Amino acid sequence: MFEVQVKKGDNLTADQHRASSIEHRVLILGIGNILLRDEGVGVHIVHELQNRDLPDDVEVIDGGTAGLDILLSQEGLYKLVVIDAIRAGNKPGTIYKTRYSRSSSSIEYPASSIQISLHQVGLLEALSAAEKMNCAPEEVTIIGVEPEEIHLGLELSEPVTRSIPEVIRQVLEEIKDVIHRE
Repeated sequence: MFEVQVKKGDNLTADQHRASSIEHRVLILGIGNILLRDEGVGVHIVHELQNRDLPDDVEVIDGGTAGLDILLSQEGLYKLVVIDAIRAGNKPGTIYKTRYSRSSSSIEYPASSIQISLHQVGLLEALSAAEKMNCAPEEVTIIGVEPEEIHLGLELSEPVTRSIPEVIRQVLEEIKDVIHRE
């Protein structure tokens, strides 16, 4: 929670102070279980992103299976990009990009398909809790990959592996305003 003390003569409102303190900080959060092959795609992708030279206000976290709890510890977060496996019955390796709507507390999916993140319920609960605690990000984007295999194993399937460069491109596109500000 933000506490703002406005001094006499200060021309900024409390909301303006809060907005200026956010400073467009971005969290890229990969979630999933790497022991279940394609279910861990989000974690595999953030490991690759952690090797990139990103601005200081972009944090890349391997959230594993408890990743959504991390959201509740983040204050001053402007944008959240979640990378996860999304099962929608399409071809393995298919990439989905969705947004979280604060007004309806739901994940917005294209009208042409119904998509279910393997962690959707936990994500909605974490975002709802973050809103109640006044630490919800201003923008939330979920980038998912259709899994092929979800069973014991450490390697990603070939279709999911082939999708990784495009997912990384989309993540970098999502944070381009922060990257170009530096």
